[in-house]
Amino acid sequence: MIDVISEIDHLIEKTPFLIDIFPEQIPPKADNRYFEIEDYFQSHRAELNRKLTNILLKLYCYYDFLISAGDDVIENPAPSQLVSLIDHCFEGEWRSRDYINVILPECHSMIILNGDDLYMTLYNPDEQLKDIVFSLNRPRLCRQHKKSP
Repeated sequence: MIDVISEIDHLIEKTPFLIDIFPEQIPPKADNRYFEIEDYFQSHRAELNRKLTNILLKLYCYYDFLISAGDDVIENPAPSQLVSLIDHCFEGEWRSRDYINVILPECHSMIILNGDDLYMTLYNPDEQLKDIVFSLNRPRLCRQHKKSP
């Protein structure tokens, strides 16, 4: 197994990308409405939490995970354990929630899920990972194969 702390320290120095609820950076507004909107989303997180959980679960179908959660390092957890680790990030009051680091060793990338944020941070993604993350939020249209009678 890799030295997880060293790998996290190395990857966190890479350019971050946000897996965000907003499609673009929010421009400054004189009335600072973003902060009121952020408070709303923080108080109504069920849909967002489900969306972030689903993204990680779908990515887990493509990549191995090495998860750093507190003092624990879990390699390729069972899906139910992964959901439990993710759910733990969303427990508690805003600004006191937990986080996990999800290392994708196959592509030397990392995702940080912080339960206080309205986004996840993706570090050092290759083009394939970027494409997959981008497409996870869109339904895929594919031809259905007819079954033989």
